[in-house]
Amino acid sequence: MTEVAADPAGDAPMEFTVLRVPFFLEPDYPEGPEFEETNRVRLVRKWGGQEGWDAQKARHDLKGRGRAVGIEHFNLDRVASNTVASHRLVQWVTKTLGINAAETMYANLNKKHFEDGCKLNDRETLLEAAVGVGADREAAAAFIDDKDAGRSEIEAAQRMLRKIGVSGIPTLLLGGKYQLPSGALHSDDLVRAFRTVEAEGGATDSLFADALGISRETMAETIQLP
Repeated sequence: MTEVAADPAGDAPMEFTVLRVPFFLEPDYPEGPEFEETNRVRLVRKWGGQEGWDAQKARHDLKGRGRAVGIEHFNLDRVASNTVASHRLVQWVTKTLGINAAETMYANLNKKHFEDGCKLNDRETLLEAAVGVGADREAAAAFIDDKDAGRSEIEAAQRMLRKIGVSGIPTLLLGGKYQLPSGALHSDDLVRAFRTVEAEGGATDSLFADALGISRETMAETIQLP
């Protein structure tokens, strides 16, 4: 996004916004904080054993891609858990504080999880992440503790994901018009996709804003790029 915005093909730079759509890698994980397993165990199980996991690592080179964008270390033994609570919280912050606050919190939670190994359903981790981007502590705590708050919107998004055939992440849906292949794409692939949208005059729709209850005013917020 930064490259395309900094070097516009037309008279004005293209602006971006981001809406995070919840997706569950392990939808059958119990929601309670007592359940956990390491990501290493999860991935070896997912790929049918150590040999399958080693082959997957060789194909995707996620460590190399991470280093290319400044992430020196992924914690393979990070604690995997149910992510309903974190998804609910991201949507609540989006609605109450806006796209940029939600993106900052999302990035902070990613670091906490992928690098520091924290669980994504740990109440204190979630609460501190919300307060860190300006949320009222009592309001955030009340939302986190109300297990039904925001759940219907999450479920509506899941139905829509199934309807359009999204079965993996990351999957980018651009302006309600373009669906990119699932998986960790290279930066060049993203730049080409953004240039296509730019050449066609932009794309401003969203497939998921209504399902997630995100207002048009919130979706009009421009993401702050580095």
